[in-house]
Amino acid sequence: MNKKILFIGHYAGLTGAPIILLRLLKWMNENTKLELSVLLKQDGPLKAAYEKIAPVAVYPQITSQKSTTSKSRFKLLTSLLTAKDKGKSKIIEQYPINSIDLIFANTITNGHILSSLSYLNCPVICRVAELNYWIHKSGKNNFELIKNHVSHFIAVSNAVKQNLTVNHGIPEKKIDVVHGFIAPTINFNTGKIRRSLNIPRDGIIVGGCGAEVWRKGKDLFIQLAISIFKKSKNTPIYFIWLGGEQSGEDFYQLQHDIKQAKLSDKMFLIPESPNPYDYFADFDIFAMVSREDPYPVVNLELAALGKPIICFEDSGGSPEFVENDSGFIVPYLDIDAFSEKVILLAKDKNLREKLGKSAREKVYKRHSILVTGPKLLEIINRFL
Repeated sequence: MNKKILFIGHYAGLTGAPIILLRLLKWMNENTKLELSVLLKQDGPLKAAYEKIAPVAVYPQITSQKSTTSKSRFKLLTSLLTAKDKGKSKIIEQYPINSIDLIFANTITNGHILSSLSYLNCPVICRVAELNYWIHKSGKNNFELIKNHVSHFIAVSNAVKQNLTVNHGIPEKKIDVVHGFIAPTINFNTGKIRRSLNIPRDGIIVGGCGAEVWRKGKDLFIQLAISIFKKSKNTPIYFIWLGGEQSGEDFYQLQHDIKQAKLSDKMFLIPESPNPYDYFADFDIFAMVSREDPYPVVNLELAALGKPIICFEDSGGSPEFVENDSGFIVPYLDIDAFSEKVILLAKDKNLREKLGKSAREKVYKRHSILVTGPKLLEIINRFL
């Protein structure tokens, strides 16, 4: 009988971790006889893609509402407890005892789900693509549940492993490091985005990417543009940021800064796209301005397209990939140093191509799913 693995994701969105999970599921489905299933904390646009590979369930959600009187608070508490019991019953019905041989959690944010599934009494592997920001944001109780229920951890970078051991007391013997990965092939259209935004052919496009504002450094992206134009007014440089909300307070604040800095004709904030590679293909330089990032998948995707990367040191896993051959690493939050490297690359096409070629060769040698898939399977088989 084939072994059964339950993969747990936090969200089926168009971001790094859900995309990585989809690639892993595809590879596992094509290269093993394991029976796969997926449990999501939240629905999202990738759910249909997951469903083409394996059965997908969404964790039962418990909603709450404001209540003022003691009587209504009692009714609310009763209804929540009832909903919790119903949710647990649905989980047990979906995954009966002895129906799962191993759980593969694709994030550290789902401690309560692992706790709900503890009756399965099977090994749990957790792929950790988070550093302290998300560990703290997910709550102390969540991480305690993770530590209680996880048999083994897969850190996506040495920075993640160090954080787990030094700051959270996870023994080194319980951690393997397996970096992120890209698909074997990437489809894209060069020039499409440049034409749609009326950016001239000789214009240099500096790209940024990410949904969040503070952690991903979207505000720093604007500061970077300001610094560059102070130093190099005559160089035709444009800025495209892909991903994030197109409304709300954060978006308003960013648009305010862009307008006040007179960057409206030079900077474009674009919502997430089902095919981001059309944008990536037109980037000339990738500005990885994250304050903290475990091992950004977007670095690998840009590298696969031959784009040089600039990042901050002490910002997580980005320096582990960039090294000294695929771009530049500048001091943490040193916008002045960052802008100097952008200008250097903008003016030197040969250097851009040299660093981009090195990045592309490295990513396919180290970070294709064809290389990484067997490493992950070895760990899974170890616990099966």
